[in-house]
Amino acid sequence: PGAEKMPFPKALSFLAPVFDGLGGSVSGWGWQENPGVFYSQSGIGVAPVICYESLWGSWIGESVKNGAQFIAIITNDGWWGNTSGKDQHLLYAKLRAIETRRWVVRSANTGISAFINQRGDIVQQSKWWTRTALKQDINLNDNITTYVNYGDFLAKALCILGAL
Repeated sequence: PGAEKMPFPKALSFLAPVFDGLGGSVSGWGWQENPGVFYSQSGIGVAPVICYESLWGSWIGESVKNGAQFIAIITNDGWWGNTSGKDQHLLYAKLRAIETRRWVVRSANTGISAFINQRGDIVQQSKWWTRTALKQDINLNDNITTYVNYGDFLAKALCILGAL
């Protein structure tokens, strides 16, 4: 959804030096209107998720609607340093697993890599800033959850009701 893209790049261009210090997220290197699904030759579908896209449940839900049977997240959490940010980023991956009932395979070159099952349990994980390789069998799922079908409808409806 353009998570690595700065909104209103022309109007906010004066902020570019600030974002350059945070990993250079102002250029908008990648952009697509709709989430994609990568398919193996055997027909297995994966939701390819890059870094901050993992925060957007509805974005990943669209990939699941389009046939993703598991979620693969690649990220570089090094800019968080040894703060709670890297841990919170991992927790969002757990939430995506619960919402979609899909396994999440998370590869973080400087953060915490992990395998997360469909219930949101971390089955295996690496330590922060540790060079290692993880291997795990995962289950594939074709079922569509209520969240995938309706997204944040309930939360939005309650916000509107609360505003009245």
